[in-house]
Amino acid sequence: MATYKNINGTNIPIRASDPSNPILGEIWYNSTSNSLKGASYQAAAWSAGGTVNNAMANGGMTTQGTQTAFLIWAGAAPGVDANPGYTESYNGTSWTNLSTTPYPATGVLSFGTQTAAVGAGGNDGGGGKSTTIEWNGSSWGSGGALPFLRMYHYNGAGTATDGISIGGWNQSHPTGGSRDDVIVYDGSTWSTDPATCPFPAYSGTLYGSSGNDTNYLGGWNPSAPESRNNEHVNYNGTSFTALTAYPVRVASASSAGTTSNGYVWIGNTDAGSIAVGNSWDGSAWTTSTSYPAANQNSFSGGSTVGVALGAQGQNPYTPASFEYTAAGPATVTISSS
Repeated sequence: MATYKNINGTNIPIRASDPSNPILGEIWYNSTSNSLKGASYQAAAWSAGGTVNNAMANGGMTTQGTQTAFLIWAGAAPGVDANPGYTESYNGTSWTNLSTTPYPATGVLSFGTQTAAVGAGGNDGGGGKSTTIEWNGSSWGSGGALPFLRMYHYNGAGTATDGISIGGWNQSHPTGGSRDDVIVYDGSTWSTDPATCPFPAYSGTLYGSSGNDTNYLGGWNPSAPESRNNEHVNYNGTSFTALTAYPVRVASASSAGTTSNGYVWIGNTDAGSIAVGNSWDGSAWTTSTSYPAANQNSFSGGSTVGVALGAQGQNPYTPASFEYTAAGPATVTISSS
């Protein structure tokens, strides 16, 4: 009978801990747990996380956060334009209430991490705001003002010192309406890039690691033949490049990952909230695991697809949060049963 050594040329290795990035089919003996382990294939899946404390949606979020370090704030509450500015953090198990934001608003633009985040603009119930706030890991402070009164955003991309927002609604512009401009934040000041997006929209979806590498899709543009977009573009800090269109015309869709490995789920369509999920490999979209419930305007993000998180949302409002596990090798315990 063939042995493991005959097949693979080596004995089963003995390790004190499981490898962080096992290779599919790899086998080892864990001397700490006294168990035989291996790397098997695991399909992509969502699993339930902790329950959010306050009913809220369409607010700020740490787009570069992870499943064990995430922050959400502000947004709408059931029946009102803006909640009191709730702020909550997530540690992978439970949500904790923190100090409220300096101003309440919904439809804010946001980006960053749990220890360094930026929120700006939005609608406080009386119209657009130009205010910017910064989170330092324990409290909120002031940042540089936006170039104009801006609202109807869904998310931004990048970090607190290299953030980006595309589109939105410029309330103070002489003609108003959907925007196609690009604004970037360097940690203290907003500036407008020379390039403009090929399509104007608000409540579009961004995903990417920095202001010099982000993808943008969807959003509302009521003046166009279709009320929602499915255009999908890359911005490299200088110019836009057209990418394969998103499979659905959608606004307020959730996202995580990088421009070469992204994941987009849920959103608002002509038929209402949807529960779809689609993966991006840098050149094409493939149908992926759907979110557990139809929703839109949720708090979402993830610096990589493997740490994607979705929480709350509206239509309907729900206190649930869900954690995403990407397809790939997964450690399993091998037994005789």
